[in-house]
This record gives sequence, structure tokens and C-alpha cells, in this order.
Amino acid sequence: MKRNISKKDKTIRLIIIVVIAVLGLFNEFPVGLASALAMISILLLVTVLINFSPLYRLLGISTYKTQE
Repeated sequence: MKRNISKKDKTIRLIIIVVIAVLGLFNEFPVGLASALAMISILLLVTVLINFSPLYRLLGISTYKTQE
């Protein structure tokens, strides 16, 4: 898997995960929505950890700039 997520993209994803987690701690979401958001958060976390987004690959997007 070729890296396609930049440092800025990873930071944005981590901020989204933290916001969802904090709101979830205060029971701001109904159960169904909370479950969906939890799955999205897990997927975002996995993409941050492996530096690869399958959706970006399908769309031909890469935010990672290689150093030349």
C-alpha cells in the first residue's frame, strides 16, 4: 500500500475522532447514530495508523507529497 495521507490530513482525522468521542461521552447522540459514528471513527483511526485511505485510492486522490 502506497501512502496517500498527509500529516495535515491525519491531524484533521484525529480531531474528528476526538470530537466524536467527547460528544459520545456526554450522550449527545441517539444509539443508532452513536453506533454509526463509532464505526466511522474506527475506520478513520485505522486509516491514520496505516497512512492509507482506500477511498482516496478509488478516487485517485493523494494528499501525501513525496519529497524529491
